[in-house]
Amino acid sequence: MKQVAQLDVTDNKRLVLSIGEFRGAERVDLRQYVKVKDTDEYIPTPKGINFSAEWIDDFVKMVEKLKEN
Repeated sequence: MKQVAQLDVTDNKRLVLSIGEFRGAERVDLRQYVKVKDTDEYIPTPKGINFSAEWIDDFVKMVEKLKEN
């Protein structure tokens, strides 16, 4: 997976947006990472979503609706 962007949520948690290929299909992954104690390293957690890159436009529309509320 290639990291596209990241957002530090707290001092030890970050959201990471990645894109890559799985079984021949392009996939998007938005995952929570946590900082390893006493280091600068972040590791992925099971908390996140992974979906087909074909759904990017629909996903962006969903997120944009958050601004309407």
